[in-house]
Amino acid sequence: MKTRLAFHLSIREDDYRAAASRMRDVLVVEPGDVPDALVTSAPRVPGTPSLLVGGDPCEAANLFPAFPWRFSPQVRVIRSSLDAGQIGKPGLLRMHVWSPASQPPGDEARLAALDLALWLTGECADAVHASHNSHSSLIHLGFPGGAMAMLDFTNTLPEGEGYLSLSLIGSRGSAYADDHRDRNLIFNGGAPAASAPRSDSAFIVPMLGDFITAVREGRSALSAQEEYRNAAELLRQITP
Repeated sequence: MKTRLAFHLSIREDDYRAAASRMRDVLVVEPGDVPDALVTSAPRVPGTPSLLVGGDPCEAANLFPAFPWRFSPQVRVIRSSLDAGQIGKPGLLRMHVWSPASQPPGDEARLAALDLALWLTGECADAVHASHNSHSSLIHLGFPGGAMAMLDFTNTLPEGEGYLSLSLIGSRGSAYADDHRDRNLIFNGGAPAASAPRSDSAFIVPMLGDFITAVREGRSALSAQEEYRNAAELLRQITP
């Protein structure tokens, strides 16, 4: 039986609808058609399990915070390797989030990066240090089990594309995702160019799939809300 899924989003609703239309176990309906679940940028239907895209979720058992960065193809591969025991115990996580001056990493990117550090490490940080200037931020997290995370944000790149990298070194191996490496070499006359693959919407289907599974299994959203707030509390601590 298909899950009736509705959308009420302020941005990218067409992308979400298109992604959901490709899911065999989902039927896209309108919010007024009494959906089984809702994807929204603001909670609107009391009692309906909802995935909140952006914003701070209130403490309601049916309001799930979205974690888009967790569902990017690169992060999913790293998480799969971690869950399979190929990497061992996390030791050092490092992220670079670089952008041009016109697109500075905001609180949303910092929150997403902090959440990834906590999620992949599997612990809450017990040591937090941060350094800021007008263009850059460097965040250092320490964890009770001895792991560390270094998160680097800057908006000093020339105008154009940004840069994102994530590496995780564990007790048995390592895994990484790097925009420098994940590129296609293009020969079109003159000097060859390296173009990044278009994967900015690739997170939507797996994120919706995870949400639909949670709805079908009757899970409470409270544990996911706690994870969101752990990252939000770190962001509060390091915000100058």
